[in-house]
Amino acid sequence: MLNSPNPFSSCAERPNLSSWRRELSNATDFDEVTDVVGRAFKPHAMTLRDPERALNTQLYSKKVGQISLHLLEYGAEVKVEPDCFEGFVLVEIPLRGGGRYRCGRESLDGDTAHAVVMSPGKPVHLDLAPSLSQLIVKLDQRLIDRTCAAHLGCQTREPVSFDLGLDLGGRAGRAWMSTLRHAIEGSETFPELLDNAIYCAHIEQMLIDALLYAHPHNFSHRFALTHALPAVAPAYVRRAVEYLEAHAAEPITIESLAQAIGVSARALFNAFRSTYDQTPMGYLRELRLQRVHDALLEGTPHAETLTQLAVQWGFFHYGRFARYYSERFGERPQDTLRRSRTGASADRAVNPAVNPVVKRD
Repeated sequence: MLNSPNPFSSCAERPNLSSWRRELSNATDFDEVTDVVGRAFKPHAMTLRDPERALNTQLYSKKVGQISLHLLEYGAEVKVEPDCFEGFVLVEIPLRGGGRYRCGRESLDGDTAHAVVMSPGKPVHLDLAPSLSQLIVKLDQRLIDRTCAAHLGCQTREPVSFDLGLDLGGRAGRAWMSTLRHAIEGSETFPELLDNAIYCAHIEQMLIDALLYAHPHNFSHRFALTHALPAVAPAYVRRAVEYLEAHAAEPITIESLAQAIGVSARALFNAFRSTYDQTPMGYLRELRLQRVHDALLEGTPHAETLTQLAVQWGFFHYGRFARYYSERFGERPQDTLRRSRTGASADRAVNPAVNPVVKRD
């Protein structure tokens, strides 16, 4: 039964659904399931892998401020293709069973030990097992971007985009699940809290903060530079950050950066130290590593080898670059490339015109 009395005390257990809104219960009609699930998330194409097996779909939902929580079970093996999400991030946490998740160039076998974080603007393809039961958290992208900008102390030039895989047994996964568990248990113990806008805003902030600080994304290099940014950074430090982000692929020295910003190299060095606990050149290195990581995930059209890609972003000693990369992302560059190729191979199965553009020396 879905209304399990068990507390949500681990990533393998369901929350108590007694106060959740029941959207679908043992639904078997294909059109009804597609319509209701589409309204909860996004209109999409769905295919039954085994036409002989009927759907037996359950969908429950709960709102916590601007965040939506959902419990979804299809009861059959399905292929779901919603194309690109628009305006929201989905965190999908398998409670039972699993599936194959693809978002852009990344792909992942999700199971009870691995959740997925899918960001907007990337084509999504899901192959879900009949036994899959998953908790889904829907987060507003604008709220994530505003929170990210507030933490960084300046507006970002592009939306936050998260890596796909979230290891629930790792530090990031445990932090996220602990925060989510707190939100769910609080609303179950005292449902009236959900009528309080301040409480809901607090929960929203906790969940987004946990994701921004614990799970890799395209601005992680800036979060990693300091444990707590000062409330106000010198204006010239922010100008320096903007300059570095706009010219990261160009030759830059501390002297040329200081000249471009209009301060002394010593003042800029000291200000970065006090603001980010990092030197300007250390900041640039972290930024360039993130750009390489993004290029590998997307399949860069500007380089044919990993060595050339590293050189393109200012790393002229491949062994040193590979060490920096592994320390930063917890995997080798070729491992990231392999995940990118997995996604590209899946694309070619649908569109043979898609070709790989990066290869290892």
